[in-house]
Amino acid sequence: MPEMPVRLIWSLSNSGIGTTIAASGNSGAYQTTGPPPWTPDYLSAIDLRYVEDILLTVIATAIVSAPTLTVTLNAFDDLGNTFKIASAAAVTAAGGAANGATTLSIGKHGGSATSYVVFPSWAQIAWTCTGGSTTGTEISLWGR
Repeated sequence: MPEMPVRLIWSLSNSGIGTTIAASGNSGAYQTTGPPPWTPDYLSAIDLRYVEDILLTVIATAIVSAPTLTVTLNAFDDLGNTFKIASAAAVTAAGGAANGATTLSIGKHGGSATSYVVFPSWAQIAWTCTGGSTTGTEISLWGR
């Protein structure tokens, strides 16, 4: 059986490329009631039902003051409560090196006990930024 293709599951750039982050935020809440797009087949912006492995990438191209940007992958239970699955290392500088970018890889094919994860059906990306702000920020969740 061939490997599943990698696909972009969720991206912060959907809200505009080069986002500035100066506070907490997330990819959205768990949907159980209300107007469309709520359906039993769409309970959050992040659908992990057919995903075995993920790669979470975080980068900031510029910073103001001395921020600490932390990005977390949360799971939703069947009632919409959130539970932390894992967090990427904090971004504290600009650019692609020296804490300006970080990745997190976890899933069914994880290489160690800390990266082996069975995913729930629905998830959320959440972030906190303290001590300043990041600009040109991109958060992407890839899966296969």
